[in-house]
Amino acid sequence: MSSNAITHEKLWAIAPKLPEDYAPWGEVVRWADEADAYPDCSCGCAFAAWLDGAHGADWCVCTNPASHRTGLLTFEHQGCQAFEPERDFNSASELGT
Repeated sequence: MSSNAITHEKLWAIAPKLPEDYAPWGEVVRWADEADAYPDCSCGCAFAAWLDGAHGADWCVCTNPASHRTGLLTFEHQGCQAFEPERDFNSASELGT
């Protein structure tokens, strides 16, 4: 493997870890309150700009201006309470019909 190859370890080295992230990266204990939803990018966030290539299923850049992770390289399970699900533009309700 080339020393220039992108690996999970290299991505983790540059991905900010913030207190608002889910543990173990941050201080939010996921599922601490069973009544709360604890979404993450892997749930299909409309604002996740996924990387291309081998790590595209795990890593994205957040584009949600309401998120604490906006503009940041983000692992799919770091979490965000500003999550918004992708919309299905193939459904009749989304098309206004």
